[in-house]
Amino acid sequence: MNETSPPGVTKAAAPRGAAPSDPVDRSCVKRWRRSLALAAAVSAAAALAAPAALAQGAPGEAQAQGEGEAPPAGKRVVLPTRVSAGGKEKRAAAAEPKGGPAEKDKAEPSVEERAARGVVVIERGGQVLGLGAALAGDGRILTALSPLGAGNDLTARLADGTTVRVKLGHHDRVWDLALLVPQTGKWAEGLTASSRDPVRPDAQIRSFSAARGKVAATALVLRSHRTLIGGDDRPLERAIELGSRVSPLDLGAPIIDEDGRVVAILGRGCAPNEGKPCTPVAFGVPISAVRAFLRAVPPTAVPPAAWLGIQGVSEAAPVAKGVRVTVVHPESPADEARLTGGDRAESDMILAVDGVPVTSPEALSDAIRTHAVGEKVPLTLLSRGRYRQVTVVLRAAPDPSAAAAKRPEAELPPPSSSGKATEEYRK
Repeated sequence: MNETSPPGVTKAAAPRGAAPSDPVDRSCVKRWRRSLALAAAVSAAAALAAPAALAQGAPGEAQAQGEGEAPPAGKRVVLPTRVSAGGKEKRAAAAEPKGGPAEKDKAEPSVEERAARGVVVIERGGQVLGLGAALAGDGRILTALSPLGAGNDLTARLADGTTVRVKLGHHDRVWDLALLVPQTGKWAEGLTASSRDPVRPDAQIRSFSAARGKVAATALVLRSHRTLIGGDDRPLERAIELGSRVSPLDLGAPIIDEDGRVVAILGRGCAPNEGKPCTPVAFGVPISAVRAFLRAVPPTAVPPAAWLGIQGVSEAAPVAKGVRVTVVHPESPADEARLTGGDRAESDMILAVDGVPVTSPEALSDAIRTHAVGEKVPLTLLSRGRYRQVTVVLRAAPDPSAAAAKRPEAELPPPSSSGKATEEYRK
């Protein structure tokens, strides 16, 4: 086996049987060692530069991420690699990391899906009457008046499938608009108005339909602004004429633009015909008319205020400040949660409502008013030197007139033959 000698070094053959000699030129050995050290230093520098090159991105990576686009921070990027097969180079496909952009796009809801969260189904006795739009930050429902009939015994089915009882708070026969006031709860995912002109060539307009019990977005064509005839034979200036057919069960639905904002509400009017009776048609109530309608809402058309059912006074204990309960009203939410009033030694002190500290009866009242009727609200209490937490289900305050009507008169009506009170007394 031949030994490899350093470059420029000649190894002399030793005579057979003789001891090996050392005729090596020392200066050549030193040059050879210096060249080895330089090569090792170059290799080390290349190895250190490799991670920086990965962080900056290779040409193949730039193509996968987009021209001039850096990989997302904190995400591992799998680069295409070259593999050899039969002496030819082949590029391996880059593996898409789990949870990549494509998967995130699928999880992100569309504009129509987000807007559908603010659409409610108006029902009576389980039968669909029409649709409506929950107002953002308000919870009240804007819909069409004509499908409601008498306006009594109405419920609204929200996007999560729950139903709430609603009452007619305000209406406009001319523009076929109605405002429904929920009697329990407050739906937070409402809709907002658009400032864009819906009747334009490039508009992509959608409305909603409740076919098969589910609310779904549908394409809608808007032709132009024109004058129609509304309720009480009043003219509707700049009503939006539709170029699509609309089901009667979809009246009251919001009409949205490309951003999911409301540009109109579906209502029912009449198209004039010269010399003939007008033709009933669906139309879009423009945002200008909707805003004028909402400005005219009476102050009484609001959800009922939540009621806790206590009386109290401010008090500062050695360890905390709060509202000492003095009276608990019978059959109130506080009574059902077993709050205790009375003297200082036995009564409860309310320290916080849903985590918000309260130190006065006014602060307690304000904290309760931020919640809706039917909500479950936690209260933090200090009771006989110990902290505890209870949950109350808020209700509307009892109607004083109804309570007065239930009071027995000076002379009670005679019982019926069956031993029960008469119908007049039960009322």
